[in-house]
Amino acid sequence: MAELMSGGIHFSGLASGSDFDTMITQLKKVESIQVNRMKLWKGDWQKRVDAFGTINTEIQNFQSVVQKMDTMSEFLAKSATSSFDTVATATTDAKATEGVYKISVGQLARNAMWTYNSGFADKTSKVNTSGTNQTFQYTYKGTQRTLSVGPDTTVEGLVNIINSDPNNPGVKAGLVKNGNVYNLQIRGMDLGAANEMTIDAGTNLSNLPAPNGSGTDWNRQTAQNAFFRINDWPPLNLDQPELSFIQSESNTVSEAIEGLTLTLKDVGTTQITVATDTEKIKQNIQDFVDGMNAVRTKMIELTKVSANKEASDPNKGTSQFDAEKGSVLTGNYGVQLLSSRLKLAVSGRGDGFDYYSDANGGEGDYYSTLAHIGILTVADQSDKDNGLLRIDMEKLDKALAKDPTAVAELFAADGIGTSDSQHFSYYSQIKGITKPGIYDVTYDVDATGKIINAKIGGQNASIDQNTHQISSLTGDSRGLVIQVNNLVAGSYSDTVRLKQGKAGQMDDILKDVLSSDGTLKIIEKNYEDIMDEIDKKIERESDRIIRWERSIRLRFARLEATLTKYNGQMESLSKQVSQLTQK
Repeated sequence: MAELMSGGIHFSGLASGSDFDTMITQLKKVESIQVNRMKLWKGDWQKRVDAFGTINTEIQNFQSVVQKMDTMSEFLAKSATSSFDTVATATTDAKATEGVYKISVGQLARNAMWTYNSGFADKTSKVNTSGTNQTFQYTYKGTQRTLSVGPDTTVEGLVNIINSDPNNPGVKAGLVKNGNVYNLQIRGMDLGAANEMTIDAGTNLSNLPAPNGSGTDWNRQTAQNAFFRINDWPPLNLDQPELSFIQSESNTVSEAIEGLTLTLKDVGTTQITVATDTEKIKQNIQDFVDGMNAVRTKMIELTKVSANKEASDPNKGTSQFDAEKGSVLTGNYGVQLLSSRLKLAVSGRGDGFDYYSDANGGEGDYYSTLAHIGILTVADQSDKDNGLLRIDMEKLDKALAKDPTAVAELFAADGIGTSDSQHFSYYSQIKGITKPGIYDVTYDVDATGKIINAKIGGQNASIDQNTHQISSLTGDSRGLVIQVNNLVAGSYSDTVRLKQGKAGQMDDILKDVLSSDGTLKIIEKNYEDIMDEIDKKIERESDRIIRWERSIRLRFARLEATLTKYNGQMESLSKQVSQLTQK
């Protein structure tokens, strides 16, 4: 009999002796062929999306590498060592020139400081025992403060009054424990001779008077500038010794030597040696190559065609890729486009770089491509590194020995402007607006010395006759400013270069690739849309199969009921015939 359970029809112990349940199961497998194919189809699209995800991961890793080396200060590693680091030390940036600098320190910059010589027995010792308000008065950096001190105020209370004064011009009061007593100390917070301090005559505290004429009650440290000389300059001046030194309000000096920040520590003389850290530069280059190769390796892996791959029967495989010699992304135009962009960026000139020429004593950039410093793509198909970058270390070492700054610019120039013209020079740009590149500059100078007919990048440029500057207002060069140095009448033309190194160039490409409207993201989104449509088809087909199964089970249930009825009739007739025969 048919048994109804949970809204479905199941057959057990069929009266007809026919196994309809097995028949329906087999028929359902046939009906489900299409939905199973669609599930496998969706799985193949998911494999493509997953493959893009692995490429994106390698791209993000590579991007983090290039972002750590896309400025000269990050890439061009230089070191500064001091022969006597107790006298002075130094840090460097990319602008520091290699060499040895003799630093002679005459005195250190210091702050103003006043210390009351008479100690107080404890922090609660009173400075005002008069029974009325008294005054503490001082002047710092030209600002005088007169503070009211109430009766019975302790020395610790005076410290709080000074420090919590809302109009405090920049002093700090404190108590210094000296043996069994406490000495009041007030100091200016700024170094340098301009930051002087005095305890003024208006101070009339009972136990803390203003300085006396002999100066024995207060100890005074006057504010002063640091005095130092670089390579024995300025020359000694015995009549005016202060002119024998460079002066600084701080012991940290960043503008005396370009690219060097000096930290003066004590009176004396030391040698600061500045050298280029070529090993660090080589490591930066190796990191760049390794990052690029990781991206390329992943793309090669996901797009390769293996002639020796054993393809399965298309009707028996669990994926279309099982029946193909290719890989998940073989022939994918998105990967091909990305690969082409990366290869072009690696093999081509850096943005704003020009090939070197010996004309006019040397023009252009000595290193304008990675090949110039020994970085090439392996083209030998029999080489295990075919398609990857490889460094010729001997050639790289020669390039670094010849001009490490030029090597660094090739990787890390971040808007460096230059021109080989003898008549004008690069002046400035607008970061984020002016694009790297090589721009033609043309202009005339009339008989009166005025600049006319100026163009930058083929577009009319504005002219400032007072500063003799030409500014680009349109196009990729917008914001670029040129300084005209030669105002002799005539026509002039040449180029100006705004350089961006390979790291910055690569970062721009990777940002575009990883952006929401980048090529890979668009393709990935298209694939996800396809899978969504497949899901809808699977849902519709699954609903159809459910309806089909319900219908077919009802049909077989009716058939079972009919067969049961006829079987019962046959049994009844058989019994009747049997009884007739017996009579």
